[in-house]
Amino acid sequence: MNLALYIRSKMVSLIGIFNTDVKYPGIYIKVELIVMRDYLGQMETGINAVCGGYICEEEEKISGKDFHEYQHIYELAENDIPRIIRMPFLVTIFTLFENSVTQLLKYAQEKEKKSNGLKATKGNSLSARFNKYMAQTLDYDFQFDDRTMEKIAEISKIRNCIAHANGNVDSMNSDKAKEINDLVKKNIGVSVAFNQLDISYKYLVNSMGSVSDAIKDLMYFMEIRYGFRKVMDPIGSGVASNTGGR
Repeated sequence: MNLALYIRSKMVSLIGIFNTDVKYPGIYIKVELIVMRDYLGQMETGINAVCGGYICEEEEKISGKDFHEYQHIYELAENDIPRIIRMPFLVTIFTLFENSVTQLLKYAQEKEKKSNGLKATKGNSLSARFNKYMAQTLDYDFQFDDRTMEKIAEISKIRNCIAHANGNVDSMNSDKAKEINDLVKKNIGVSVAFNQLDISYKYLVNSMGSVSDAIKDLMYFMEIRYGFRKVMDPIGSGVASNTGGR
């Protein structure tokens, strides 16, 4: 099955789960979560294939050379290629959270008939803005909890290093570089070698799980509030929010 058919099949199956508004962005967000989860599950296999292909191609060029002349091939395959592939996915994970929640809150603004949109709300962080808007404008009985907010802030710092400096910590200002080095000290799966950021596969999986749970919890709350889902039909982990509705 090609990608277009795969995505279409997921959307059809999800639309049938509950009686929902076709304008509800959660329908499409759920597809994104499924696709990204499945892609991440295949990432290491893909990395191994790319590294193996690179080594085979380069080994054809090294006949008669001493090992020190081509050892960089194996170092690149072991360290650089995995890093190059993994880093952009962390940016995608952060963007998934930002864009998904923004779409959901825009839909909520319309459902609640509120004149003020999210852009009018200020906050010290992305999650803080979301929480403030939900509490003060939407009057939602839902907040991303402290653990979720800390995780999103952590991902955001790493995302900024990748997006603005391509993972080169030395290219960042001293305060931002210190933030990255402080994260490295926590042994969370982020490292820096020769001023270059690296992210472990385990950290990607952990980050994807945190973001997915947070988005699902918000969708669960909204689907109950707007009558799309029964209370006993869980979708999220329940750790990022209080659930209640009308």
